[in-house]
Amino acid sequence: MERYLVLDIGGTFVKYALMDRDGEFLEQGKTPANVGSEEEMLGSLELVRDTVGTDFAGVAISMPGRIDTKRGWAYTGGAFTWLHDYPAAERYGAVFGKPTTIANDGKCAARAESWAGSLANVDSGAVLVLGTGVGGGIVLNKQVWMGCSGGAGELSWLVCDYPSICEEGAMGTGSIWAGRIAAGAIVPAFAKRKGLEKADGVMLFNAYEAGDEDAKAVLDDYAMWAASGIVNIQAVLDLERYAIGGGISARPEATTLIANEVDHIFSLHEHMPFSKPEIVTCTFGNEANLIGALAFHLDSQG
Repeated sequence: MERYLVLDIGGTFVKYALMDRDGEFLEQGKTPANVGSEEEMLGSLELVRDTVGTDFAGVAISMPGRIDTKRGWAYTGGAFTWLHDYPAAERYGAVFGKPTTIANDGKCAARAESWAGSLANVDSGAVLVLGTGVGGGIVLNKQVWMGCSGGAGELSWLVCDYPSICEEGAMGTGSIWAGRIAAGAIVPAFAKRKGLEKADGVMLFNAYEAGDEDAKAVLDDYAMWAASGIVNIQAVLDLERYAIGGGISARPEATTLIANEVDHIFSLHEHMPFSKPEIVTCTFGNEANLIGALAFHLDSQG
């Protein structure tokens, strides 16, 4: 049986799995990510190699950044700020001595859902991964759309406040979508309303279930901004379905609130020149990046 090593490189952990061609997990694990420099990154990969060996046909990697998957090149590395115009597939592949592919983590999530998940039976759709930012990817004609430079689907940057986007330093505010609907925005908003030093998503949704008015206000704003952004994307791409992922998607209310607000917006405007999309939850959760990275690797084999 042909096996593949699949890695999901994040800022906290390097998750790894041995998988077969059908996307079945044969072995899984994770190791702390030491990724502050090229030397640290390669050291983390060497640790994975020393743990799992080299009995696999190839290596598939999910990572942040603007990635040219066909070329194996990382123009940027997201939080890995040292990584710039870097031959990542070649350098990482040298650690394992196997053919290696790389792909952006959000696009891996979209590829997983289009392969065998919540977007598998549609021609066009999008995955919205609500985490620290807004990750994800766009699927057109059953293919993940990369854009001319690998930057398509960077939905964190969807503009919410047009005047402020023209001001220096605006990226750290609510001028972009990430500042409105990412977990890193809505949880602090709840903590502020409650006068707490900090909060978490579990606390927010538990309070919402208990009828807390502050939690309701925060999540109503979240739903409004999420649905409004979806309408913006819809005006350009007219997609069939949006799949909501990230840690927040573990709570069914997160998807339901967005779906209800999308319904509400479309009910207000009878003659929208594009269709109302379906809003669903992602299938694969935290395993999506691994599954999608494998799918991209298999795609590269023809």
